[in-house]
Amino acid sequence: MSVSSLPPITNSNSTTAITQRKTTLTQDDFMNLFVKQLKFPNPLQPLDNNQMATQMDQFNTASALTTMNTRLNQMTSQTSLSNLQASTLIGKKIQAKGNNLAIQNGMVSNGAYQLSQAGNVTIQISDSSGNLVRQINAGYQGTSMQNIGWDGKNQQGTTLPDGTYTFKVLAADQKGQAVTVTTYQLGKVDGVSFENGTAYFQVGGNKINFRNILSILN
Repeated sequence: MSVSSLPPITNSNSTTAITQRKTTLTQDDFMNLFVKQLKFPNPLQPLDNNQMATQMDQFNTASALTTMNTRLNQMTSQTSLSNLQASTLIGKKIQAKGNNLAIQNGMVSNGAYQLSQAGNVTIQISDSSGNLVRQINAGYQGTSMQNIGWDGKNQQGTTLPDGTYTFKVLAADQKGQAVTVTTYQLGKVDGVSFENGTAYFQVGGNKINFRNILSILN
């Protein structure tokens, strides 16, 4: 076999490297080019301060946009997961932060409270306009969780109409000093709605933010 008949020798790695050229610049590429430009300036066209500032602004803008895009993708993923978890709580009884009550089809939703220390308790219930409709003297209570126990009636014993109400718990120790009280809403999740990416539970006629859920009771 003569030398001229041998096939030409090619370097597959070189060919691949030539054909697979980068078509976009990453942030690292941008910074490397910028640093080299500073190290090896053109003596005939030196880089002025304004031009340098412009390039740095461009780099910072690109970096900020990339970071923003990453965070938005993470938020979207987290929101989808939260929405999926929220839908599984329909039919469950939950405990949430808050002091809302509701009367729906004659049924009164549940509320609860817990004292930081034992004391005498007074419960005040107001309508949606802030008018006091009922005051309950609950007596001396300890630090365990207590139910409101409202029957949906006003001070005169008349059943109140369907609507939204709130409760306030006042407590004082044996010396008459105010006692810190934490209030809760209790009820079964009847449905879930989503507003601006946030899940809200429908509980006994009340709408409760997903973030306010403290525990699942059953």
